[in-house]
Amino acid sequence: MSTINQGKSKQEKKASKSAVTTTKGATNKIILFWLAGILLLTFIAFSPSLKNGFTNWDDNVYIGENTLIKSLSGDNIKKMFNTENAVSNNYHPITILSLAIDYKLSGYDPKTYHVTNLLFHLINTALVFWFIFLLSGNKIVVAAIVALFFGIHPMHVESVAWISERKDVLYTFFFMAALICYFKYIHYTGKAKFLMYGFILLLFLLSILSKAMAVVLPLVLLLIDYYKGRKFDKYTILEKVPFFALSLLFGLLASQIQSGAIAKFEIFTWVQRLAFASYGMINYIYNLFVPLKLSCFYPYPNLIGDHLPAIFYIAPVIVLSLFILVFLSLRKNKIVAFGFLFFCFTIALVLQFISVGQVIMADRYTYVPYIGLLFPIAMSYEWLQDQKEKKYILYKRTFMLLLIVCTALSIWLTRERTKVWKNSDVLWTDAISKYPSSEAYRNRGSYLVNKVAYDLGKKKVGDNEFDRALEDFNISIKMNPDNAKVYINRANIHGLKSQFDLALSDYSKAIELDKTDAQTFFNRAITYSIMKQFGKAAEDYTTALALNPGLIAAKENRAYVYVDNGNYEKAIADLNELIQLNAATPNYYFYRGFAYFKKGNTAEALADNTTAIQLNPDYSAAYFNRSVINKTMGNVEEALNDALKAQSLGYAVDAGYLNDLKNKQR
Repeated sequence: MSTINQGKSKQEKKASKSAVTTTKGATNKIILFWLAGILLLTFIAFSPSLKNGFTNWDDNVYIGENTLIKSLSGDNIKKMFNTENAVSNNYHPITILSLAIDYKLSGYDPKTYHVTNLLFHLINTALVFWFIFLLSGNKIVVAAIVALFFGIHPMHVESVAWISERKDVLYTFFFMAALICYFKYIHYTGKAKFLMYGFILLLFLLSILSKAMAVVLPLVLLLIDYYKGRKFDKYTILEKVPFFALSLLFGLLASQIQSGAIAKFEIFTWVQRLAFASYGMINYIYNLFVPLKLSCFYPYPNLIGDHLPAIFYIAPVIVLSLFILVFLSLRKNKIVAFGFLFFCFTIALVLQFISVGQVIMADRYTYVPYIGLLFPIAMSYEWLQDQKEKKYILYKRTFMLLLIVCTALSIWLTRERTKVWKNSDVLWTDAISKYPSSEAYRNRGSYLVNKVAYDLGKKKVGDNEFDRALEDFNISIKMNPDNAKVYINRANIHGLKSQFDLALSDYSKAIELDKTDAQTFFNRAITYSIMKQFGKAAEDYTTALALNPGLIAAKENRAYVYVDNGNYEKAIADLNELIQLNAATPNYYFYRGFAYFKKGNTAEALADNTTAIQLNPDYSAAYFNRSVINKTMGNVEEALNDALKAQSLGYAVDAGYLNDLKNKQR
């Protein structure tokens, strides 16, 4: 009796394996096709940013004035990772390192920095596609919708087109990579699982070192466990302990570093803080669907009496209603709850319940959180397309048409929004047109005064730009008369216009509002010096040095003021200290020589002027002063030679002085 073979033949197995390989290959081609299209549309949307320059909205702090990015030496990289070298109240050494690489490549050419930001955004878009593909159970359309709107959404322009937000695109790169690896980790066993765990922890650390917002990753990992139905046992909880430990460590570090930027709790009541957080949340959700009237600066609202506008008290009720609806959705599935909680977890730290900075909300804060809100929308579209009944045909067509229209509008709005970041004039003019604020006027005015520092090829600032800046500062002060920085800026304009009385008045007002800024005392001292009020100038230089002992220019100027004021002993004391710090500065010897001469110490005066000339052979004033000293000492021939040398170098030597020397030589 023959035996019945219930298994597949070799030919059947080979054909089946070939079919699986072919199907997988076809799927990969479809994925690549979708992804290529999404990345192309994203590039089209953001390509105008490649023509933008720097702005004075932190770009000067991160790049122009940041000495940390000037070198990639081992010692300098160590400085980047030193917590004492935080930049703009943020500890993000990986971000600073990436900017240093850009600086190494092209110095101050803004295009390199913009290219890097856009490149990271394109990579992040691909990572979002991959993450959602895994999360949705390999649904290509769901991954495509989420990745597309992550890539082209106008609310993400700030994170990409603003050079200083390198930290956003960089932390997201490591953050999304960690989430993708976590999906792999869940299914691994043995040594591979252990190695993947260590790699995820490393990615988390790199993400935190790029931007502190990454500290929420452990919550997202727990959320993924919940969504994928992973068992919550002791092992699942213990594996998150190192992640939460890192979050706590860097969270405390961020709080300590940002302490100066955090508003004191008594400034706002807890009700107001709850209102701010709720208002921010509903606005972020609203802007996902209606991304209009976007701005780089959303100021805190003005109080009506002692109260906020009505919408701020309605906002918590709306947020509570949303949570109730999300909870009720759990009766059907976890999709809405997962998406909403992903949004909440990743945006909670920036909802301004603890007020940090000067804005109530910011577009850049939605960069990662919007992934959560887009996910249920994409899953709904996928579900609708799977329905076979005729009654769904109209809904399918409507949803598809809506997606096409939203895609086209998003690309157009994003392209227009990226152009707003062309320079600070365009940026702050846009902010002023939408949400006028004292800070926006101050920033535009500050840019107009310092255009040479931000605009490549700009040689000088025109009078009309100074006039525009002055008008902006006047408006800023009218809107907020208690901002010391605006008075400083306006004083600088008055100084440039030689209106020294007005400059002095504004510097004094700034000092009345803030007595901790050494630079303000320094600037007022310069103004006093110009006005020949040397005693007051010396007092301000002394105060500036007390506030900032490292302000060498204040010690230099104080020494020169002491010379002008006849305080030669004090001048010599300051100049002795300066020469110890830098013995190669001709001016120090020149002024000390003058002080010695006035005190009757001609030998020391002669030696100092000789040293000044040795350090700078073209120092015409030093030649003339040495001529006078030689004449006093009876060295007529040397005095005449020095006087003629000074004259040959352009110094205006009095003809009578020369004739006197020539007569004495005879």
